[in-house]
Amino acid sequence: MKRLQIIIVLILSLTLVNCGDELTEDPKHFLVKENFYRNESDAFSALTAVYSTLGQDGGFPTIWYMAMLENRADYSDGRGSQSPMSVYDLPLDNSNQSRMFDAYADIYRGINRANAVLDNVPGIDMDESLKKRYLAEARFLRAYFYSNLVKYWGGVPLRDHEFVDLKDIATPRASAQETWDFIITDLMDALPDLATSFSDSESGRATQWAAKMLMADAYLNTRKWQEASDLADEVITSGAFSLIEVDKAEDFMQIYGPEVNTYTEDIWSIHHSGTNGQRIPTYIGDPNMGYSVGGFRGWVPVMNSVFERWDENDLRKEFNLFSYRIIDGDTVWVNRETPVLFRKFRDPDAPNTDNSRNNVPVFRLAEAYLIYAEAASELKGQPDDVALERLNIVRRRAYGLDLNSPSAIDYPSGMTGQDFKDKVLDERAFEFVLEMKRWNDLLRTGKAQQAIEATGKAWDDVSLLLPLPINEINNNPALSPDDQNPGY
Repeated sequence: MKRLQIIIVLILSLTLVNCGDELTEDPKHFLVKENFYRNESDAFSALTAVYSTLGQDGGFPTIWYMAMLENRADYSDGRGSQSPMSVYDLPLDNSNQSRMFDAYADIYRGINRANAVLDNVPGIDMDESLKKRYLAEARFLRAYFYSNLVKYWGGVPLRDHEFVDLKDIATPRASAQETWDFIITDLMDALPDLATSFSDSESGRATQWAAKMLMADAYLNTRKWQEASDLADEVITSGAFSLIEVDKAEDFMQIYGPEVNTYTEDIWSIHHSGTNGQRIPTYIGDPNMGYSVGGFRGWVPVMNSVFERWDENDLRKEFNLFSYRIIDGDTVWVNRETPVLFRKFRDPDAPNTDNSRNNVPVFRLAEAYLIYAEAASELKGQPDDVALERLNIVRRRAYGLDLNSPSAIDYPSGMTGQDFKDKVLDERAFEFVLEMKRWNDLLRTGKAQQAIEATGKAWDDVSLLLPLPINEINNNPALSPDDQNPGY
């Protein structure tokens, strides 16, 4: 929601104003709940506050949350204080537990803001169709926030009303399936009233297509193959989106570049600007790269991972990874200690290290192709012609080839269901580097231990879930220490 600014943030504390010689309370001037939610502008401001959780105010997903998901993946190692993120046979250290507690709190902050819209906007006298759309967007955002919780913490307390009093804090922990069911119900309720599209000036807001992608992702995680493939197929055949075609690696800047606001493949993304930026280039870069402001190599590629199977002729590899640059005809390696770095998100003209302008994709059309390929093959036990073709379309694009013409790099027909699934997961790894997908892919397919041990690292099941915050357990009367995730 790049161009939408927060107009009003609710302040739930009393304010005193000076009237003459005395301090008196004047409720007409208080920005409190009783004086809010009165008109269409208030409804829009409340919805904008939900969106502001995404990337603004230092909000979700924070750089630490992104670092955790990427450095948990087999293809990346954390450095410095982030190195424990890439240790799998021990619980997270205190510093990184604290970072994940903050991420958990950020997510629930977004949920509570969505709940505030859902609880209070229905009572506003305003255009009914617009009201329904605002409520639908709030439901979508609540579902998105909960999807992040259930993927990495498991089942969580399901809070479906605005938290305004400590007496409301007691909420039991739901199961993972109950949490997924809640997410799917929210999305089903939201779908009829979401817009199909927005103008470029309002890009970043939730649409029906974003909801269908989030629902397809939910079905993929819960192994409901028919539903996942059907929704992905709807997105693909809708005609609302098209894949960006490339001839050379730098053409992918049409998707990831700092100047890009919208593009034909974008279904939903978290928007950033020079005043509401992100810090990814700082964490993946090197000061000598010339691709970012600053940089200290916080996330370093692991080459004996899935990247071992990444063909050198795949343009995504050239675009995403960096080993050297040519200066005055000489080859200059970026760093002898870590000779290969990430470089997907680049903004050398960012105002400062905290404000790179690159948007962060959440759902792109390429993912609809890959969700369909995986789910359709799982449904039938092996890939049919459509599943195979959709996997190959994504692969052809990666080599700069015509999307719809058979080629020498196509995956062949006749693969077993398991072989095909392995190829889909590889393509997802190559396609979604630094897009917070790989760790969930390894968890949901049960391949996390296998992938991590293949890199030579030790594994323990403590790494399957992140720890619940101590404050949640201590302050929520409906929870006990037994509710903590294993190993913590």
